[in-house]
Amino acid sequence: MSAQRNKIGVLLLDNPMSLKEIADELGVTEKKAYSLLKNMFQNDRVMSFKAEDGQRKYSNTEDETEAALKRKARADKKAAKAKEK
Repeated sequence: MSAQRNKIGVLLLDNPMSLKEIADELGVTEKKAYSLLKNMFQNDRVMSFKAEDGQRKYSNTEDETEAALKRKARADKKAAKAKEK
């Protein structure tokens, strides 16, 4: 699994995001973000929908939400340990 795809999973925990928002958060082009999302979509990690404003948004599937929560918890725990030192 790609570290960037894992980051997208964690980003989408809070709320659905557009392609541009994801690209901006990751610091990559929209083309790269689309490529990452396409792979995640093919592996049932994300789903897309049209928001009320007509914009396409992406959110995690149930399985990805569980996995992303675990990754976030591990990262938070690691960050807390680093602070203690």
